Amino acid sequence: MKAAVIHEFGNEDVLRFEEVADPNPQENHAIVKVLACGINRYDLFLRMGGIQKNTPLPHVMGADVVGEVVQIEGDNQKISIGDRVIVAPGFPINPAEWSHKPENFAPSYTVTGTSLWGGYAQYISVPTCFLLPDRTGLSAEECATIPLVLVTSVHAVKTLGETEPGHHVLIQAGASGSGSMCIQMAKALGAKVATTVGDDAKFDVAKRCGADLVINHRKEDFSQRIREWTGGTGVDLVIDNVGGGILEKNLASLRTGGILVNFGLVGGVKDELNFAALIFNQYQIRGSMMGSMDELREGLRMVESGRIKPVLDRTFPLANAANAHRHIQDRKVKGNVVLLPWE
Repeated sequence: MKAAVIHEFGNEDVLRFEEVADPNPQENHAIVKVLACGINRYDLFLRMGGIQKNTPLPHVMGADVVGEVVQIEGDNQKISIGDRVIVAPGFPINPAEWSHKPENFAPSYTVTGTSLWGGYAQYISVPTCFLLPDRTGLSAEECATIPLVLVTSVHAVKTLGETEPGHHVLIQAGASGSGSMCIQMAKALGAKVATTVGDDAKFDVAKRCGADLVINHRKEDFSQRIREWTGGTGVDLVIDNVGGGILEKNLASLRTGGILVNFGLVGGVKDELNFAALIFNQYQIRGSMMGSMDELREGLRMVESGRIKPVLDRTFPLANAANAHRHIQDRKVKGNVVLLPWE
């Protein structure tokens, strides 16, 4: 089969399109023909060696896989050959932990395509218990924009963020894949949503996802604008998919007792925390890592009902995976980018 492979960590050019061996059938696994595979910023960190240095090389990345089952070995979990399926974008890789609940708290839980080969290929082997039937009615490329950011948004915005109707929520990077999905999730839960972008050209993406207020953080102090928007109170929740560099302003945007949920590192892995501000304002800071299978199912039901929609920026043939990564690295993306292995 053909795959986009890394033989070393580095910039986009380490991605090579080449022939590799087909995946071998394993007990209680299915072989899935990959119809489309979404790219996440996580992939860029993984490619650069920023996630883990001990990934066996050569390696094939890719977490957001939509495909068709072509072979099943052992327990099929009600999945049949010919079914179109969505691969869980993360699961415990130790079979002894496959029944761990919630899955994203299992010791061996990892993003799909991190340790085991992922979806930047024409075929992938997946434990059958981590395949879900695709009932979204979307095209493969639209569906491939959804799984990772969807389960992340359910876990971060609903479960950890405790969003309720009438809440005010600030979501960073609203034109990104995760940001655009979190906007939709917060709106679906009945919240009023503000978001930031770094370019006026990205306002339309955030607005189409339902944002009530869009702030260009390069032109305005977003924390000051949030205080004005909330009448000086601050928001109930900040979703931070950026990381280092904005912690102080994120906290300044929160109401007393408000929640900050972080799942991003693009701005850096370190920042400074004012413990006095934390204590006297009783802020709650929560780290979020993906989500459970139940949260993924809940999110997919929202997609099936039309409450959540894909935000597809563009597609690239798998042979052009390096250019696709470059498109995201250069911050040109408006939504999600998807690879097509058979073009």
